[in-house]
Amino acid sequence: MSLPEIHLLPEVHHWWPHLSARSKKLLEDREDGSVPDEVREEIERIVGSDVDRSAQLSDGDRTFIRTQREIVD
Repeated sequence: MSLPEIHLLPEVHHWWPHLSARSKKLLEDREDGSVPDEVREEIERIVGSDVDRSAQLSDGDRTFIRTQREIVD
């Protein structure tokens, strides 16, 4: 039995700085790495390409986001 394919988001440093405050908050509040459709659609607009509906935040993405939040705090 093969494992399901895991889809990741584009490189976080390309889209995170341009993401709206609302979308950043939605991602920060997600513990499971899932990406709400409205946030995924915003990321698509920022990077100019489609993002798989099943794409999730990687551990590295979550670490990056945490460090960005700490800089602001």
